[in-house]
Amino acid sequence: MLTPPTPKNEHERQRALNESCLLDSGAEPRFDRITRLARQAFSIPIVLVSLIDRDRQWFKSRQGLDAEETSRNISFCGHTILTRKPFIVENALEDSRFADNPLVTGAPNIRFYAGAAIYTSSGYPIGTLCLIDTKPRSFSDDQTAILLDYAAMVEELVQADEFRRRAASGLEAELLASQDEMASLIENLPGVTFRCLADEHWSMLYIGGKVSEITGYTPEDLIDNKHITYASLIHPDDTSRVYETVTQAMTDNFEWRLEYRIQHRDGVWRWVEEHGKCVNSNTGLPQVLEGFIVDITREHNTASQLSQHQDALVLLNEVAFTKQESLDTKIDYALSVAREYMQSDMAILSQIDGEVYIARWVNSKAGTVVEAGQRFSLDQTWCQLLVSKERIKDKELYIANTEDPLHSELFSHPCYQANPLGSYAGIVIEVEGKPFGTLNFSSSQARAEAFTESEQLFVRLLAHWLADTLTQSLVNERLTKLMAQLPGVTYQFRRYLNGHMTFPFSSPQIQSLYGLTPKQAAEDASPALQCIHPDDMGFVAESIEHSANTLEYWQATYRVRQANKGYRWIIGQAKPERLADGSTLWHGYLQDIHQQEESRLALEQNEARLRGLFEFSPIGIALNDFETGKFIDLNDALLAPTGYTRDEFTSLSYWDVTPKEYAPEEEKALASMIARGRYGPFEKEYIRKDGSRYPVRLQGMVSQEKDGRKVIWSLIEDISERRKLEKMKDQFIATVSHELRTPLTSISGSLLLLIGGAAGSLPDKAKTLLSTADRNAQRLTALINDLLDMEKLVAGKMPMHLTSQPLAPLIGEAVDSMNSYALQHQVGVRYSKPLPTCQVNVDGQRLIQALTNLLSNAIKFSPKTEFVELKVQLKEAQVEIAVRDKGPGVDPLFRHQLFKRFSQADSSDTRKLPGSGLGLAITREICQQLDGKVGYRDAKDGGGEFFILLPREAS
Repeated sequence: MLTPPTPKNEHERQRALNESCLLDSGAEPRFDRITRLARQAFSIPIVLVSLIDRDRQWFKSRQGLDAEETSRNISFCGHTILTRKPFIVENALEDSRFADNPLVTGAPNIRFYAGAAIYTSSGYPIGTLCLIDTKPRSFSDDQTAILLDYAAMVEELVQADEFRRRAASGLEAELLASQDEMASLIENLPGVTFRCLADEHWSMLYIGGKVSEITGYTPEDLIDNKHITYASLIHPDDTSRVYETVTQAMTDNFEWRLEYRIQHRDGVWRWVEEHGKCVNSNTGLPQVLEGFIVDITREHNTASQLSQHQDALVLLNEVAFTKQESLDTKIDYALSVAREYMQSDMAILSQIDGEVYIARWVNSKAGTVVEAGQRFSLDQTWCQLLVSKERIKDKELYIANTEDPLHSELFSHPCYQANPLGSYAGIVIEVEGKPFGTLNFSSSQARAEAFTESEQLFVRLLAHWLADTLTQSLVNERLTKLMAQLPGVTYQFRRYLNGHMTFPFSSPQIQSLYGLTPKQAAEDASPALQCIHPDDMGFVAESIEHSANTLEYWQATYRVRQANKGYRWIIGQAKPERLADGSTLWHGYLQDIHQQEESRLALEQNEARLRGLFEFSPIGIALNDFETGKFIDLNDALLAPTGYTRDEFTSLSYWDVTPKEYAPEEEKALASMIARGRYGPFEKEYIRKDGSRYPVRLQGMVSQEKDGRKVIWSLIEDISERRKLEKMKDQFIATVSHELRTPLTSISGSLLLLIGGAAGSLPDKAKTLLSTADRNAQRLTALINDLLDMEKLVAGKMPMHLTSQPLAPLIGEAVDSMNSYALQHQVGVRYSKPLPTCQVNVDGQRLIQALTNLLSNAIKFSPKTEFVELKVQLKEAQVEIAVRDKGPGVDPLFRHQLFKRFSQADSSDTRKLPGSGLGLAITREICQQLDGKVGYRDAKDGGGEFFILLPREAS
């Protein structure tokens, strides 16, 4: 056995795997969906997404295998990650590398293996998508390509996770840091074990030594209530709650967990968390309580601090995802929110140009003297403290009270003399690695308390966001100048969840294309869409919708109305991305291609019509000479299954590929063409180049060329797959029916024995239930026979035994047979008695089958506690049987498929109501063979109503 070699970059590869956070992460539908599709596509028993760990391969997703992991040193996937090509072993028993591998000689008995490596965005192979079979098999180039496609789908999921992790903002990082800090505090908190009596004092029998850290009292002070009782330390507001919780837990014999306050010897109240249980004794001794007490005072304080952090992060999130579009409105909004949060008089984002301080953006209370755009000498401002050589390394400054002696050095600073303040907070803003200016908050009055950690964190993160926003604005400004030189429009198009659309960025050429300035387009994109030709608007909107839903590349060619130019052809293309607020942003390019498109359309108009249909038809198309039968032209769909080259096939006539026994059918087709100008459809066989045969379905027509020569156009469909599917369907139905019939025969026999008294005399009610069960068993047997005769059903040849009989007993029997089913769904079935007297010429069992199909559907779709109503109405020569439910009815878009086989309004894997989709199709077939029909209509006052119309016999 060949053990997989270790890659040279194993250390880096393992680190990439660990950073993916996929190991031991449990199953996920998004991966399972791919392996499930691959399993169906390749018709293979086992499909895995395998992650190669240090000493094992662990399966992130698995289809057809129970094991969650295997050893790496016997894995096939360990070899797969060594190459970028798919690793394929068609017969492991004949491969010296794997013939004695435990996975080959034992379960899962691998014979065939095909795997493709899965790479991270940094190029490290962390696992594979692999296919495993217990039988040897070959693997074509096409299958290899499909395997690589599925592996790429898994790889995209892995790399998308990487992107999301890298895209985690500084806000989230700070929050996680706070959470980690709190978790660390909680993890290291000291605890105290105790054992006490369940009395009013919680008299301690034992308590750990660390109790002195929490209460200031030694264990000796508390044990046996020597100097103080534990109950007396509990906060008066918590005493009754503690007593009730513990008492209830003792009564229910459960453990308890509660938090409360106890008073330290120094008078300070501390929060503790207590876990405990009651130790019951059968010796008659008093009940004893045991448990563990943890000081969680710091945790409570940390939780309060974390809450403040979260409040700050919520505000920052509101700022970051504001719908404001322009730079000025974004920053003005951010300063307004920040000033309120910091409870300051003024918030300024400044720009420092040499020794000049410019208040670029200002938000302040009414009555302040600083306005946006105002200039000051830098040394006269508080921000000079931030950019001075002494403080430049800190880049931030927080002064809650400028008159505090700790800040006495400020008293002599010019800024204090020129602009006295009570409090100040500021931080340097850097753009592209260089100081741009400062973000500062100031008030005329001093603060009562120092700036909190949450406030400082808020200022830092807001400064990061402002720096990023200014950088982006600067980059956009440069790009705008560059893109002004391009012949087309470079743009960003954004669609919000509420349907609003804008061009956040567009180059100046958008004005010549859509008649909008970039500023107007940034506010509202709808005027641009109104310029699109009405005939093109539909598919442009659909293509945008599709791209938004799938995040696939968008491309469209359409016409736009331009002033004084009429409609002109343009081409657009863009790549979409999903933003955090759920909106979609496209980055793309628009260009006027009017002349090129007009030329292309004129050129294609004469070439693309029939040739496109001919070449790309999935059904074979042939053109033959009427006199000789020789092939003149044919498409690829006809050529593919024959084994001939195009030149070889066009040298043949249709007689050369037709077996001689089909000569009579060919003569009939020829006679039909002479008489009616067309033939078919009929089925026969074609002869391949290798002499083998395959079934085809033909139909065609005679046409006349310009030179007067007659030719035959034929549609020739290869029906090999259809024949295979029909054979598989017949085998499946026969197998299932046999497996059902054997136990059903036993059930029917047992029911008959019980009805016949084999188990003794039974109550009348039991006999009635057994009779109903026997009738249903007989009906199920009849359904199985219908499955075996499925071909007769499809052909309309279902056997019917028609007899003239009253309708009422048949309806009563149908309703009785559905009572238990209705009871399961908590739905009632009712009909007016007595039913109208009516004779019908029907097969009673078939009509009951049709009615039970309609009743079961109505029961399934009815709300609980509602009734399904059955009505019989006599018409002139017919009788109508209507079944009404109180359910949601049938979608009008689905009604044309309602009575087709296997049709279901909800055909998804997650549909709530079961069913095969055959019931209504069988009902229609039965009704047609009873000279009747079945239909559907919306019921009055809601719900749906199915009805059967049957001819009735004269009284």
